[in-house]
Amino acid sequence: MTDVAPGPHPVTLEGNSWRLIRGIDIPTGATITARFSGGTVTGSTGASRYRADYGLSGPNLRMGPAVTTGMAGDPILERSERDFLTLLDAVSGFRLDPSSHTLVLVDDTGDDALTFKVVPDVVQELVGRWTVRLVRRDADLVPTKSGTAHLAFDSSGQVTGSVGVNRVRGTARTDDGRLYLAPLVATRMAGTPEELDEEAALMAALEDVHGYRTHDGELTLVDADGTTLVRLDRS
Repeated sequence: MTDVAPGPHPVTLEGNSWRLIRGIDIPTGATITARFSGGTVTGSTGASRYRADYGLSGPNLRMGPAVTTGMAGDPILERSERDFLTLLDAVSGFRLDPSSHTLVLVDDTGDDALTFKVVPDVVQELVGRWTVRLVRRDADLVPTKSGTAHLAFDSSGQVTGSVGVNRVRGTARTDDGRLYLAPLVATRMAGTPEELDEEAALMAALEDVHGYRTHDGELTLVDADGTTLVRLDRS
């Protein structure tokens, strides 16, 4: 992930995505994250996904037991996960440093336990508008005919656009070359059978997206196997 200033958004505990930078030995290549929202913190331990409840009272922060997806993995990642969750469970407060865009979770003794840095939900290279050019239909990449299909990402994780006739909106998140698209909500405007058929193919492709690549002004969305599903460009 690329560290960036949060722009117009204040550095607050809730409403930002955080990446662990200090507190435990972080394995090479691992990304440990947290996002606090509405009494639930979610994120990645580097080995699996986790969630826990929390309560706020001023600078006091109390954490409930974390639940993980329990995915088996590398012993080194599993050990760092245990260390991270142990410290997370012991958190009793927090402080923010707007100048460095950091969040420090502290334990009952007031010692620093875990330090995070704010990161964008969507990496900067994806931010902006992309026009859809090719969509996979069965075994082939087929050019779009509408000329209006596009997606626009912002760094806070919002995605909007058009699949041809209908508008779409939803949320997105990037993580080390992966792209997570929540189910996109579309309007229900009428179109010709050909237009709606093309839209259905694009929506189906977007539902299977697991990653992305960028090169020379092109954005390629791929599935879990790395197969190209949608190709877009900046024009």
